Amino acid sequence: MARNPLRGQVAVVGVGSTPYLRDSGKSYLGLGLEAAIAAIKDAGIDKSEIDGICGSGRDVFSVGDATYLAVQGALGIENTTWVLNSWLGSCFVYAAQAVASGLCDTLLMVQAHRRGAEMSQSAAADPFRQRAAALAGPGVWRNTDLAQRWYHNGEPYAAWTARYMHDYGVSKDVFARIAVNNRSHAARNPGAALRTPITLEDYHASREIWTPMQMLDMDTPVDAGEALILTTAERARDVPGKAVYVDAMSLGGTRIGEFYENGLGWGQFSPWRAMAGLWARTDLTVDDADLFYPYDGYTINAVAFIEAAGFCGPGEATDLFQSSWDKELSILRINGRTLVATAGGSLSQGRTGGSGYYAEAVRQLRGDCGDRQVTGARAALIGAGSFYHDPAAVLLTTEPR
Repeated sequence: MARNPLRGQVAVVGVGSTPYLRDSGKSYLGLGLEAAIAAIKDAGIDKSEIDGICGSGRDVFSVGDATYLAVQGALGIENTTWVLNSWLGSCFVYAAQAVASGLCDTLLMVQAHRRGAEMSQSAAADPFRQRAAALAGPGVWRNTDLAQRWYHNGEPYAAWTARYMHDYGVSKDVFARIAVNNRSHAARNPGAALRTPITLEDYHASREIWTPMQMLDMDTPVDAGEALILTTAERARDVPGKAVYVDAMSLGGTRIGEFYENGLGWGQFSPWRAMAGLWARTDLTVDDADLFYPYDGYTINAVAFIEAAGFCGPGEATDLFQSSWDKELSILRINGRTLVATAGGSLSQGRTGGSGYYAEAVRQLRGDCGDRQVTGARAALIGAGSFYHDPAAVLLTTEPR
């Protein structure tokens, strides 16, 4: 087993989220601060105890203003000993490292996302854009609905969707079940952006954007903020907030610079590297995961993380999903037990680069999810990040081990 000196040494003691909205009217900083204040209150600590901040504000195209410096100034936190701007699921790993290493003792992690002007309702209603969309060819903005969706850099994922189908001789049903599962969970989540249930037939009837990728294969841009409070396991015993513990984690990397033509085959991308690093650092196995939150910027991402985690072998997700499908609830119960994306994921709750997965995992493990609470959940596995960059694998548990 690989070294893992931080096992059970870092705890999440506070969580705060804004609603996931299509148009909040708020800035990155406004969203981040709303979530941060809620997380501090949830942890039951004073802001003066925070000596580390990991901040980020990001939309589809640019970095926003919810940086650590802006968050620190707006909250009136006088002094810190560790700060970082980061995004996607890897931000949590950096934050946990900082606490475990002693660079700080109590850390605020803030992630804020906005759709940006390119995705706004007003932009979609612009008559010039509508005319351009009407004249556009396949794979370009064909209507205002597409202007409200995440569309940038989808081409390599569409290509890998086609490659996966070709190499393993499977249909789009494997991706359809991810989309339907996530929407079914979102329908029970009052904080999700998209809550209208969909069926497998609805998925197949959705518009094709890049062959063979369809509208329901892509995540949903939203305005949202997420925040967590991390501290040492020792300190966690003294704060009012209920703690969830980091059991193991890993980042994985491959040949990042060759984004479009990296020569790697299926099973060699970053999700496999990250998951292998995690399992090498814990005596738990994939069978111990009650909850799984695979990155679903595109449905092909989620399939990759499910296979990379070891729930099945490469190309075997179709059979796994068929045998794990709960027809009554239209959700996955992998191998009869592990639930997937219980808040709706990026596809239906809304795109927050993975930060929403951590918030949902913490709430489920603390038993704070009300009517949609998963009974007896003790371990949550998170796989966040792209095929090519920022992949993180994190295992959270209800007790330190």
